[in-house]
Amino acid sequence: MTLRRHSSRRWLCTSAMLGAVTVIACGPFFPDNALDQPRVILRPPLFHFQSELLQLAVPADAHLAHEKGTPAYTLDLEMAEIKEITATQSFPAGWLERYRELRRVMLDEGDQSAQNMKAADALNVPAWTNKKQEFEEIIAPLPEDMRLYLQGAAERIEADGRISPDPFKAARALWLQVLALPAEKRQHRSTWSAWMLFRTAPEEEQGRWLSETRKLAAAGFKDCLHLGIEATYILGRASSDYAEKQEVSAAEWKRAAMLRAPLGLSRAETMLRKDRRVLMDWSADFARVVVADPFLRRVQMLQLIEHMGSLNGWEQGQAGSSVEDENLPRWLKSFEDAGVKDQQETVMLAWICYNAARFDDARRWLALAPADDTNALALRGKLAAMRGSRREARQHLSRMAAKLPTPEPSARSGYESEVGNEWYPLTTTNYSAVRTHMLLADCAVAQVARNDFAGALQTFLRTDYWRDTAYVAERLLSVEELLALSHAGKLPRLQKMTVPDAKPLTQPLSIGYLEAKYGGWSDKPELDRFTYLVARRLAREGLIQEACKLLPADLERALRRFDAERRRSKDTRLSSKERGEALWTAAQIERRLGMELFGYEDAPDYTSCGGVFRHYPFHERRKTALWRYDWDPTPETRTETLRYTPVLPATADEIWCARHYGPRIDRRFHYRYLAADLAWQSARLLPDDSEQTAHVLATAGIWLKTNAPKSADRFYKALVNRNPSIPWPRRRIRCAGFPRWNGALTCRWNEI
Repeated sequence: MTLRRHSSRRWLCTSAMLGAVTVIACGPFFPDNALDQPRVILRPPLFHFQSELLQLAVPADAHLAHEKGTPAYTLDLEMAEIKEITATQSFPAGWLERYRELRRVMLDEGDQSAQNMKAADALNVPAWTNKKQEFEEIIAPLPEDMRLYLQGAAERIEADGRISPDPFKAARALWLQVLALPAEKRQHRSTWSAWMLFRTAPEEEQGRWLSETRKLAAAGFKDCLHLGIEATYILGRASSDYAEKQEVSAAEWKRAAMLRAPLGLSRAETMLRKDRRVLMDWSADFARVVVADPFLRRVQMLQLIEHMGSLNGWEQGQAGSSVEDENLPRWLKSFEDAGVKDQQETVMLAWICYNAARFDDARRWLALAPADDTNALALRGKLAAMRGSRREARQHLSRMAAKLPTPEPSARSGYESEVGNEWYPLTTTNYSAVRTHMLLADCAVAQVARNDFAGALQTFLRTDYWRDTAYVAERLLSVEELLALSHAGKLPRLQKMTVPDAKPLTQPLSIGYLEAKYGGWSDKPELDRFTYLVARRLAREGLIQEACKLLPADLERALRRFDAERRRSKDTRLSSKERGEALWTAAQIERRLGMELFGYEDAPDYTSCGGVFRHYPFHERRKTALWRYDWDPTPETRTETLRYTPVLPATADEIWCARHYGPRIDRRFHYRYLAADLAWQSARLLPDDSEQTAHVLATAGIWLKTNAPKSADRFYKALVNRNPSIPWPRRRIRCAGFPRWNGALTCRWNEI
């Protein structure tokens, strides 16, 4: 089965109508590769708006007091403020713990939001009725404004469920008392009181109290819960119908909307998915405010990076049509007129220009960017590759790779598997790792283009681009180079693998048992993939002792048995029949355990998927002028041709290595042909007109008759010509003429 990509889901799907029955067959997911995509190195660095937003410095006036981007839990933020107060005043011993417990109870009763407290704090909360007797005693040491606020909160809890035209009237009266205090006596709870008046007031008064909350926060009253920002966001959003909405300028609302995620406010991540696409249009007045505010300026740049990347089809690895967006040149001119000098911002501007296919502008901004910035190095490398400068591309991308951490394994493949199934597969949790995998792959592609195959292998091994890794390890490096790199500590340590049996082995170890244990397509975490790849390569090249040092004990026994039978077949002291039997044993081991002992991880055997699927081989695709699949349409225009034209075609060295280090018989399941050759040599040593000889020829012919009928033909001819007395059909039937062996011939090969 040959796997082909189908749509963005990259699934193999076939649907057929059989009468009234619909049969749908879907193959498994395979992640993208790097070395078989002609223009992959030109894709912009992966971008996720919220993750990049969280990298921006939060303005000092936002008063961030907890870890950026984490939920702003009311209980934690309030207690942090209370600790500051208790540090400057005298409070009774144990008071802080009692106060925290009181607030835990009150928040559990009166605040049903997801951010009232952490999940651990919400466990086993006492009832308000059991705690309110201590209420006045606990709050007595606090300043007057805090006491009044808490009394209002307690009254609100008591009023909850009360049948009354205005159940919260008494609570509001207490919060109004807070706001009536002299300014110097209500520093701590003015914003809180105004906010609670918004929450409990009639609808026609809510806008007034949102406006008051904003003003109090702006005037410097304590606001550890960021209520001023939240009030600005609610009052100024598009759906707001409050009369006070006009007080909030576009820039003020945008600032509040973009600060909510770094501050960890309620539903910030969900709302940001929509808010990040709002207020992108340029106007002179709006741009003047945005450019003057460092935070807003960088937010606008992030919006442009995302917007330009989404307009130009970079997900296919090529620039789309030119951008016709009048906002972009206006914003770029505003930034330039403002004399942007911050080096980080020059990188962002270069990123915008690259995504918008304004490559000359991107180079100009990169000239002002820091020399060691990861994004700047990535963009410089991509622009160099675009110009065809392989040396410069590898230089920049290698410097970039040296600065990157090794990402979490399988993060990128896991993300790609969710692209067709999840609305938002890229998150703040996986973004950094997925992005790092892709950037490292870009570096490895540039290294291959410069014939730095050892460096490319080391880089690919840091990623989850496994097919690319296998191609370099199996096709571009000699086995001696692999071992030398390993001994020098530049590759993962190669050590003997251990794979425990699922259940105790009660019978002699057999080939059938090993086929069941190691064959098929199933995840075997005990087998280190790279070590197993190297072990099979050693076995293929006849370095049996070295391979046995790495293989699990049971596969080692099989390989040693294979080697022993091969050597036994060359022992001239034995009879021809004994030597033939030894070759036949070796042939059957190679045929039935060929995938497990000698298989290529990628083409032509595809051990990585148990041989079930055949991917398009890298070495065949990369040596062509246009990297097209058979099902791709024939390009008719220059733009269509560009899509399939590799940016960095394979070098002559790569093509030579891929051919030289490939199998002698470069066909799927190559070991079957080698096993058939051993069987042929075995039959030549066995006597004519013998059931044993007939069995060898018939069985080996069956190995080949489906996929290589011409190769199988010699076995049929020898079967008929050399065994005239064997009571099998003499009628020659091409490709299907091999009789099934029903004899009771006993061979010693099945036990190892």
